[in-house]
Amino acid sequence: MKIGIVFHRDPFASPAGIDIVRLRALASGFRKRGLDAEIVAPVAHEGMLMETMPVRPLAFLRRHGYFSVVKTCYHFSIELIGDYKGPVISRIVRVVDPALPERDEPRRERLLSCQTEILRRSNLLIVNNGENERRWAKLYGPRPPIVLIPTGCPIDLPPCGENPFHSCKRPVLFLGSLASPHMVRMMNELARRLPPDASIYWIGADKMHLYGLTCDKGISPLIISCGELPEDAIWDHVRHARLGLAFAVNNHPFDNDSSKVYNYLRGGLPVLLERPVLQEDLVIKTGCGAAFAYGDIDEMVAKALQLLDAPLREEREAAIRFMLERHTWEQRVDAYMPLIQQMAAGHW
Repeated sequence: MKIGIVFHRDPFASPAGIDIVRLRALASGFRKRGLDAEIVAPVAHEGMLMETMPVRPLAFLRRHGYFSVVKTCYHFSIELIGDYKGPVISRIVRVVDPALPERDEPRRERLLSCQTEILRRSNLLIVNNGENERRWAKLYGPRPPIVLIPTGCPIDLPPCGENPFHSCKRPVLFLGSLASPHMVRMMNELARRLPPDASIYWIGADKMHLYGLTCDKGISPLIISCGELPEDAIWDHVRHARLGLAFAVNNHPFDNDSSKVYNYLRGGLPVLLERPVLQEDLVIKTGCGAAFAYGDIDEMVAKALQLLDAPLREEREAAIRFMLERHTWEQRVDAYMPLIQQMAAGHW
């Protein structure tokens, strides 16, 4: 049985964002469990990812019977499967409707078209959370069947390197893309009100332009931008930081599923989370961090200072154990395996 994982962009792109980290983790996990998994992407030539994972051009989807099952990764992946005739598992991050989320306005028509194609073409839909499961059912009804499989984190981390923060005594880390002016405003305010021995370091990219958005005042010069970094370097930052930040994109829960929280907690990093980010339950269960109300700058600052002053040694260790017990990529692969096997056997 061969499964094709259809990815929307070049998987050899560097540095690796969460989309490629997830792709590598799931694809390699499938192969470890005996599935003949291959990545299918808009590339000109065949290649190998991580030396063991075949990457095929889209033309392979037209080979009759080559793939037993195809899994897409994001909305736009469904546009790439063409005339492929076999069963399809689709995954999307958030469900778009005619009005929400506001930030998807520049791409709304295309995203809605993708959802219509998923409705027509897919045998199964994977979403990260119940918020988006309910949105899909409200828009489209019970088809295709939906399964919740959240994002995950690695079991093994690369060897710990040198402290990348150098002279900063209490580094605060924001990991990920900036996707709305609200996120920028909150981070700017926190940077302005932190004590002199603490600084915010940002690893990621400003992606507001993808949504037709800008922030009037821009990103504060108090925030130290590290750009996009290789995965090993990211883990060095996570493990040496004192606090991780998870800002909300907006006040809609369905649009605030934050993969960065999984990485923070896997690295034992306390989290300061803005509601309605959906991973608040992870912070509560581990005790490794705190949440503040949407847009409440005073509460944000007060809780940041509390967390920076607290040792939280036991909470850090508990967070690592909790993530390893319940939220690894291997556990996500285990959730996919029976779905793929049943679909390949024609049971969907």
